[in-house]
Amino acid sequence: MLLALALGTGLAACDFDVVNPGPVQDDFLDNPDAHAPLVAGAQRLLMQGLNLNSMNGGAVVREIFPAGSTSAFGITLLQQRGILEYDDEHVTWTNQQRARSVAEQGLQRFDRLDSVDMMNYVPAAELALVAGFAGRVLGENYCEAVIDGGGLEPHTVFLERAEANFDLAIQIGQNVGRTDVVNAAYAGRAQVRAVLGNWQGAVADADRVPLDFVHLAEHNTITDGQYNRIYWASANAPYRAHSVWNTIVEGYYTDTGDPRTPWGQNPTVPVGDAAVDRVGQVPWFFQLKYPERDSDRNLASGREMLLIKAEAALNGVGGDWQTAMDYINSLREGLVSDHDGEPIPLWEANSAEEAWGFLKRERYIELWLEGRRLGDRRRWAEAGVPGELSPLEVPGDASFLTDQSLCYPVPLQERETNPNVPETP
Repeated sequence: MLLALALGTGLAACDFDVVNPGPVQDDFLDNPDAHAPLVAGAQRLLMQGLNLNSMNGGAVVREIFPAGSTSAFGITLLQQRGILEYDDEHVTWTNQQRARSVAEQGLQRFDRLDSVDMMNYVPAAELALVAGFAGRVLGENYCEAVIDGGGLEPHTVFLERAEANFDLAIQIGQNVGRTDVVNAAYAGRAQVRAVLGNWQGAVADADRVPLDFVHLAEHNTITDGQYNRIYWASANAPYRAHSVWNTIVEGYYTDTGDPRTPWGQNPTVPVGDAAVDRVGQVPWFFQLKYPERDSDRNLASGREMLLIKAEAALNGVGGDWQTAMDYINSLREGLVSDHDGEPIPLWEANSAEEAWGFLKRERYIELWLEGRRLGDRRRWAEAGVPGELSPLEVPGDASFLTDQSLCYPVPLQERETNPNVPETP
């Protein structure tokens, strides 16, 4: 604001010599007028971090297939092979960590201000929500945690902090009458509790979220960093960096027309924008879930809560595998095909193992391109649950796939700047 004022004054006087007033003083952020921008900044950081994660993590677990580009809006060669390295050029750590840190430090500031009653303060409810979702995204996707310059800790530390922040968002949201914040916090806490294995707590939270509720990460068209990256990286303007060719979605949408997994093709532009390692040029089948640069992305939804309850039932909480199938199929009931308007078929399981397979498939379909699959795959692998995955979820072939990554290592920039973290994994 001060820089803008200096610029305006200089122009008015026809003098283009501008003096930079320097960094804003810390106590400026004590002013309540600065608190709404503080919330907006944290929300933007969360969106930008999730934006990268949903594309690069989605490529590793084959929600999308690489179609050539490896540069700014592309998929690196290692990611094409399903590998995430600590020195990967496309990482999400900085924005997600900044979103968490900005939000948590903002809450600490509010708590110490005499002019603010934090437990009855709308910006505090909104910041607690951002802190919760930033922690959830970090905990789901990173192999280990680092908190504000500390050492390596289990990734669950991110999730535990997220749960505490969602607790706070619920309390403040209820106090200030923000039902939207309360519903989002219950949904986020259900997600976190599921990853932590607290299925009873996850179900209790999921039951509180309306089926039609959605909490969004909002994109805009101000700069390309704020575009929906999934859209922009395959919008032919100029990028055709990924395709749904050779993914579950390609055949599934062709067979069913499920409106949750739409894709299209352009006969005049048949292939991606470059050759893919060991594959060559691939058909360019572009996703249509996000049709615009500013298409928003779900952070949580009431529909996902049914999948949490289904998984809880498969884990022996709140039912059995038949109950789980009822929850899963309730998401398919009422959906009609984009192709012919006929109802989407329901799944039919004959055992718990088959039900697990359908749960895994339905989460892929319902949460496609929302940045969730990497965390799901790791969670199921660590728990050793039954149920087959599609072979299309494994990149490449056994001749060169060493080990598919299911989490991001703590990246190079943290290792180079934090003396408490080893320089290499």
